[in-house]
Amino acid sequence: MRSFQPRRDFARALGLVITLLGLFLPISVRAQIGTKAPARPNVLLVMIDDHAAQLHSALGGNARVATPNFERIAARGTWFTHAYADSPACCPSRTALLTGVNTTRSGVYYNSQAYRRTTSWISQVQTLPGTFKQQGYLTAGFGKIGHNKYLADDEKDYTPGYYRWFDNPNHVRYTEKDLLRYTLPGSVTKMWSDAWTWGVLPDDWDRNDPEKYQQDTEQAVRAADMLRQHHDQPFFLACGFWRPHLTWNVPKRFFDRYPLDKIELPEGFKPGDLGDVPAVARWLSTHRGEHEWITQRDLWKRCLQGYYAAISYADEQVGRVLDALEAGPNRDNTIVVFASDNGWHTGEKDHWTKFYLSERGCRVVFSVSVPGNKPNVVETPVGLIDLFPTLLGLCDLTAPPTHALDGFDLTGLIRGTTTKREKPVLSTFGRGCHTLRDDRFRYTRYRNGQEELYDHSVDPHEFKNLAPDPAFAPVMTDLRKYLPPFDAPEVEYASAAEKSKDINRWNDAVLDDAKR
Repeated sequence: MRSFQPRRDFARALGLVITLLGLFLPISVRAQIGTKAPARPNVLLVMIDDHAAQLHSALGGNARVATPNFERIAARGTWFTHAYADSPACCPSRTALLTGVNTTRSGVYYNSQAYRRTTSWISQVQTLPGTFKQQGYLTAGFGKIGHNKYLADDEKDYTPGYYRWFDNPNHVRYTEKDLLRYTLPGSVTKMWSDAWTWGVLPDDWDRNDPEKYQQDTEQAVRAADMLRQHHDQPFFLACGFWRPHLTWNVPKRFFDRYPLDKIELPEGFKPGDLGDVPAVARWLSTHRGEHEWITQRDLWKRCLQGYYAAISYADEQVGRVLDALEAGPNRDNTIVVFASDNGWHTGEKDHWTKFYLSERGCRVVFSVSVPGNKPNVVETPVGLIDLFPTLLGLCDLTAPPTHALDGFDLTGLIRGTTTKREKPVLSTFGRGCHTLRDDRFRYTRYRNGQEELYDHSVDPHEFKNLAPDPAFAPVMTDLRKYLPPFDAPEVEYASAAEKSKDINRWNDAVLDDAKR
């Protein structure tokens, strides 16, 4: 018969009680009594600017532009083939991504509106990097994260000493305006404004000499240096590249990849393509006259060459960052997000740049790579508005206390446990002007009630507007249910001067005239 051993039996019983209690204690309490919580993942957000989502070579994509580092990103994570910006314009799109608030709720509709400088509630929200910072992350931002004119407004969201923004002469060796002075003689393509004029840099630029780094290269090197280091706390690192945004001042080797005599016109261009769109859409596409100016001077292929060269240059900087991550100590515990801020037209619909409620204007490249997750391709339409809640879910962080987020957590799509998003994706340009994208249709409705509808199962370039066809009335009736029930008033402009310079805003008279 076993002898009674009170001390040993009491110790065993106490240990069992503590173990059982531990199962019911919050994680934070368990950590305090010695149970080590799993390490939170780092986040690397890499953004490019003004990229046409079809122009890349990932997943055997468009062969017009070679992007081997886009291919690396697609091979390592979840690639969303149908991802969309909240607005086809830089400032509202980036504001939505950083705040998690739809354009139609924030009231930030144009590039001349700085959300931090308004009297609206949106000026006080906790942003994506701010939320990570408040919950113990080292937060770093290199390059263009928010809109380039208002980057100083976001400095408090980043750990002191870890924010170096675009075009700040205190942070970069050369600003964008500086570069034309260093281009090769005779290489400058003079356009209607300095904002479009570009030239070819010598081929020894953006290699290994810091004296010849333009700022995207400089920011890539900064990000790479950080990724090569071990850090005592998890980090959120945003690295935003200006390219392929105008101007296309990149080294000669990138232009050489795209000889003018080999360049073809965009497959999405069709002469007379604006014949079946509403009057307001025709105005939006053509009021700046860029396509007419370019074609009258036979510069279409030269513009494509510059744009393609800038995409390849951006791809190389993405590669610099990936190389450092994969060779460093943070490789196995870093979520990698890759995205552009909006799409871009290269002559389709007689239009150049963004600022247009179309597939070309709103669609973006978007990928999320999660350590340990099997790479996959998701065709479900999603939005950049979904990034904020998705990263909170993946990193087990709490939502910001300042406001509700408008997007959806995409973790189920990333993990492969679902193939659905709760709603079609919304994009907005101007108050009351919206476009919706589901898995088959794009539906657009302007403030004056005019509409467009395209069936992407048979018309990927949006050549035929089906809105006037009675056979598709049920489709439009269904999609109208997802239009916003309320459009926030426009927030104040950053200044009167900014408003007057913003030629991309809607002319309200055009919408009013079209009602008659």
